[in-house]
Amino acid sequence: MNSLLSRLDAAFLAERSFAANAAHELRTPLAGAIAQAQRLQAETRDADAKARAAEIEATLKRLTRVAERLLQLARAEGGRLRRDVAADLRPVARLIVGDLARIAGSGRIRLTLPDSAVMSDLDPDSFAILMRNLIENALLYSRADSPVEVSLANDGTLVVANDGPVVPADDLARLTQPFERARSDGTGSGLGLAIVRSIAERTGSSFEIRSPRAPGASGFEARFHVKDTKAVE
Repeated sequence: MNSLLSRLDAAFLAERSFAANAAHELRTPLAGAIAQAQRLQAETRDADAKARAAEIEATLKRLTRVAERLLQLARAEGGRLRRDVAADLRPVARLIVGDLARIAGSGRIRLTLPDSAVMSDLDPDSFAILMRNLIENALLYSRADSPVEVSLANDGTLVVANDGPVVPADDLARLTQPFERARSDGTGSGLGLAIVRSIAERTGSSFEIRSPRAPGASGFEARFHVKDTKAVE
């Protein structure tokens, strides 16, 4: 039995290492290919060639996002997600929201934070990864005229919600599995919620998604509760 468990552990480690290494090795050639596609668009006078180059660029950018998510998933499944010391999660939340707000546009993300520090031994990079994935997912499936609501409570509960269309119950049940999407148009990597679920499982935290946000309402809500988080007055 010990030998079997050792072989299984080695197999899982090899799988995670392969995903991480493959994703890492893809980043540089993908960046170079994107630059060439952008250069072609800038230099060509052929409208059809310009359009095809734009499609190539969009496809390469989607592949880049998948590679980045694979790196995050490998870290979530194999890295150290707890630290020996606690830190305030609020600066991380402000940094991630500020970064995404510059991309999404003014007014698209509404952040609510407590006045007192929210201390946790959760690795700040891991918290940033799960928060970024939840917000990007909410932005992707929300209405353009409705802000994404992000809140971090004193007890360490992170809530990210939008007013997008209601996700059917059957689809909701599978969204935390790798490469599952709420819609079939190919948008998104299908890894964001799986990454958050993995972080929750490995840190003993709770993670739940619901749609609609409340009975009779619309939208989607993701709730992540960081275990053993303490508020400081």
